[in-house]
Amino acid sequence: MDQRPAQIIETANYDERLETVATGRGIGIVPEVAQRRTRHPAVRFVPLTNAPPIPVSPAHLPDAQRTLIRRFLDAAVRTTSE
Repeated sequence: MDQRPAQIIETANYDERLETVATGRGIGIVPEVAQRRTRHPAVRFVPLTNAPPIPVSPAHLPDAQRTLIRRFLDAAVRTTSE
């Protein structure tokens, strides 16, 4: 049985998405870190159990500053190992 939502609401950014959920107009799936960093009295985070891990790859523009890229990659690696 296909269980798709009757309506899909697109949002422009995370804050708008959070407010959409908070007003009861939708649900969202976010990484586990969002629960630790987001506080909203009208939003409840419920773990999605038995979901497969989703690989993430960093990307950058070829002409971006190399020093900033290295700092970003170092921070990303530290975050994933915590």
